[in-house]
Amino acid sequence: MANKDELIELVVDDVYGELDVPSVAGRDQWRATVVRTAADLRAMVLRHPWIAPELSQVGLVHIGPNALRTASGLLARFEAAGFPQDETERALGTLMAYVVGIATSEAAYLSLIARSGRTEQEWVAEVRPAFDEAARTHPPLREASSARQDAHPRQIRDADFAYGLERVLDGLAARLGA
Repeated sequence: MANKDELIELVVDDVYGELDVPSVAGRDQWRATVVRTAADLRAMVLRHPWIAPELSQVGLVHIGPNALRTASGLLARFEAAGFPQDETERALGTLMAYVVGIATSEAAYLSLIARSGRTEQEWVAEVRPAFDEAARTHPPLREASSARQDAHPRQIRDADFAYGLERVLDGLAARLGA
């Protein structure tokens, strides 16, 4: 009989099966396929928030067929882009650290809101006055937050994820010319 860790690994791999890793595209299309896979991975974690702690455990290696298919597909994207062979695995690790890190924080945030019994919009609206008061002595922080207060919280989370992902990929892309 399998122990608890083996069962969790099987379930994690089953969830990885939800991801559709696009086939390897040309050198100029690597970024678009990586963005799509990263967004799909984030969505997978948000659909299954219990998986976030499993994915974020340092040193945990997922060796099920679905997890390996995803990792292999992403490595192929970086290879097709022209990353040096000794950097493809590091590029993948950097991407995964960003996506899993953000998705883990986001899943915890959404779980907190779910426990409150409120929608995300209701929760944010309820917390905003306390934030505004706390940020009163920090005008740049308050102004930055106020500039986005009319946006739906989901749109803000999506935009923040996309911004960070683009900056990570900008940094990786800079290595292609090195």
